[in-house]
Amino acid sequence: MANSKRLLSVHRIHYRKGGAESVHLDHLRLFRDHGWDCAEFAMQHPDNEPSSWADYFPSRFEPDSGSFLERIAKVPRFMHSSEAAACFDRMLADFKPDIIHIHGLYQQLTASVLKPAKARGIPTVFTLHDFKLVCPAYYLYNQTSGICEKCKGGRQWNALLNRCSGDSLAKDAVFALDGLVQWYSGATRNNVSAFVTPSRFMQGKMTELGLDAEKLHYIPNFFQTTDDTEIAPSAIEALRARHGRFVLYFGRLSREKGVDVLIEAASHQGMKLLLVGDGPQRADLEAKAKALQADVTFVGHQRGAELWSYVTAASVVVLPSVCYENAPKSLLEAQSRGRIVIASKIGGMPEMIDHGTSGFLVTPGDPHDLAGMIGHVLSLPDDVARDIGEAGRVSAQSTFTSDRYFREMVALYESLGSSGR
Repeated sequence: MANSKRLLSVHRIHYRKGGAESVHLDHLRLFRDHGWDCAEFAMQHPDNEPSSWADYFPSRFEPDSGSFLERIAKVPRFMHSSEAAACFDRMLADFKPDIIHIHGLYQQLTASVLKPAKARGIPTVFTLHDFKLVCPAYYLYNQTSGICEKCKGGRQWNALLNRCSGDSLAKDAVFALDGLVQWYSGATRNNVSAFVTPSRFMQGKMTELGLDAEKLHYIPNFFQTTDDTEIAPSAIEALRARHGRFVLYFGRLSREKGVDVLIEAASHQGMKLLLVGDGPQRADLEAKAKALQADVTFVGHQRGAELWSYVTAASVVVLPSVCYENAPKSLLEAQSRGRIVIASKIGGMPEMIDHGTSGFLVTPGDPHDLAGMIGHVLSLPDDVARDIGEAGRVSAQSTFTSDRYFREMVALYESLGSSGR
């Protein structure tokens, strides 16, 4: 591949919605900056970033929209998209990539796009941002019982029996059916050349759950993001003047993120808490904060300079997840700005924090442990707090770098060369 540098990055969404989408966009920017000829493939969407390849994108597909009968009629399209496969094949013929890197398929694009790539002998790499290949509900987490691995070994019907999506019975049924079809057909596992895991935890867990260990490669994310923007010092000062010292969570407001635990901890500690983001649990969280009389401000979705102003102004950033987090980029983004991070000791997050030196780890789902740790951090002398924040910054900026990511990713691409064709 020394003289062949044509990369096609695939994600169903081509705008900055969450962590996986950010990695997809940052991956593209990084390789373009290194002189690669890059293209992207996604579904059509009004929020997509501009793309010269947008004419190849399949039409927008929203499985949860419409009447009950309309949603039922969409089930076959949910699992297989002939349109996406045809659009992808046409793009492969015109762009002629040397490597395809996938960051997300599911529902909108589906595994149908993998067969045209394999038929053309193009190596395909798939970064695992979640556990969807095994768990129909993505997170190995049940809304009622917590951590759940019952779908291991091709038992995805448990997603229906245990109502794992926390939504409608019909949605759970479709998720379970799709999971079973994908697992037993091997539509993804058999048509992908290599899988990338951003954490060693996920590498080990996916091996336990049935993926071929030889196909799993650990390459951590990097902290830089194309969403970085210059932050005006006055904006940071204004936030601190308005809120004083505050604790910050930024991310999705959903049950597996443990934000309800953080609100309870805030109530115990009597601290000011800001929640930046949105999600399906927002109304429940607002009600909980009101019932506990906790000092919580729901900021809503922010991005760019506005988001980084909140991160930089915060006294401490908390990631209180109760699910197997993979390797959240938000943790690196907070560390790279010198913020002390408190994270749950679960999933891949302990790999990113040296407890007591570059941040702190707490028991997931324990509001008392979390409240005590936040109180400890807020009581640290200024010089000690600065040292811990600086240690986190050094860790992020020396270990989780774009140079390392690019070097290790290119090595993987090159290793697939002829063997992937």
